[in-house]
Amino acid sequence: MKKFVFVLLAVLIMAHPVLGQSDEVRSLSDDQLRSLYETVKAEMSRRGLDSVEMTLQEGKYIIGKDIPAGSYTITCLSTEGEDLNNMYNSLGSAYNSLDSSSGTDWGSLFGALGGLMEDISELEVEILGDYGDVLKKVTLKKDASVDLTLNEGTALQISEGTAKLSSRK
Repeated sequence: MKKFVFVLLAVLIMAHPVLGQSDEVRSLSDDQLRSLYETVKAEMSRRGLDSVEMTLQEGKYIIGKDIPAGSYTITCLSTEGEDLNNMYNSLGSAYNSLDSSSGTDWGSLFGALGGLMEDISELEVEILGDYGDVLKKVTLKKDASVDLTLNEGTALQISEGTAKLSSRK
C-alpha cells in the first residue's frame, strides 16, 4: 500500500509539474481534487506531519479553528495552586525578614497554607457545545492525563492551569 501511494504521488508529480499553481488546481474536477487531497492527507499522516502538540493556557479554543478535530491526550502541566503555593512561600519569607522578633515562623505558616492550596488545586478541562453547554468536564491534578475526542463545532475550555495537548494515534 505504501508503494502504491508513493507511485501514485510520483505519477501525479510527473504528470503535473506545476500542480501547485492555482490554474492547474482549478482545472481539476471535484473528484480529482478530493482524490488528490485524500492521497496527500494519507501521506502526511503516514509521515507524522499531521500530529498536533501544543501548550494550552487558560482560555477557550474552538475546534476546527484553533485546534483541528481529532483524538488527543491532554496532560496537566500546572495548576493555579502551584502559583499560589509559590506566592505564599514568598510571603512567608518576606514576613520572616520583617518580623524576626515575634518568634513566629511565618515561612512555615504560609508554606503550609500554600501546600494546601497546591494539594487541592486541579486543572479543569471542559468540552462545550454550540450554546456553551458543558458536554464533558474533567479535572486533572498535575502530570495527570486524559484522552479526549474533540469534534468540530465544539470548544475546549481550560481553567485554573496549563495543559499540553498531543495527538493520539
